[in-house]
Amino acid sequence: ALLNTGATLPVKYVKRLSNYEPLAAKQNNLIIYYDYKEALAASKILKKPVMIDFTGIQCVNCRKFEASIWPDNAVISKMKNDFVVVSLFSDYDDEELPDNEKFFSKALNGEVVTVGDKNEDLQQQLIQASGQPNYVFTDSDGKLLVPGGYGYDPTKGAKEFAAHLDKVLEIFRRQ
Repeated sequence: ALLNTGATLPVKYVKRLSNYEPLAAKQNNLIIYYDYKEALAASKILKKPVMIDFTGIQCVNCRKFEASIWPDNAVISKMKNDFVVVSLFSDYDDEELPDNEKFFSKALNGEVVTVGDKNEDLQQQLIQASGQPNYVFTDSDGKLLVPGGYGYDPTKGAKEFAAHLDKVLEIFRRQ
């Protein structure tokens, strides 16, 4: 899907984190980024909003959401065709950031040292919340399209999430 668009394929953290890609993503050849800056760059080129999947390697509700919502035809086709998807793992702590990327996070009240810390800090900055899964939508400048995140709620299914995606797309297109 990215061939001849000028957008670059995901590079950062792919080797390690693509192991956690949901089955629905693999079966539908969904391209997933694992670095927010890479996703924003692709979003600019493709003129699509960014769907941030704040997730965790150890997150049970993340797996439930991915197994029950992602496989839905309406959901996976919107994710694949209308969004740039980036999965940001808040518990990915075995990769330390280069020294020039480390910083003190006011939101976390501590040093950001690992990729997981950086993702957790971004989630706090965008929606002032932690906890996964949390689906957050931005434009290619990183501006929120809808306030807050869309989290796991066992009473809501694919139909509700697809409707949320439609709402986000409508807001994005009106910009």
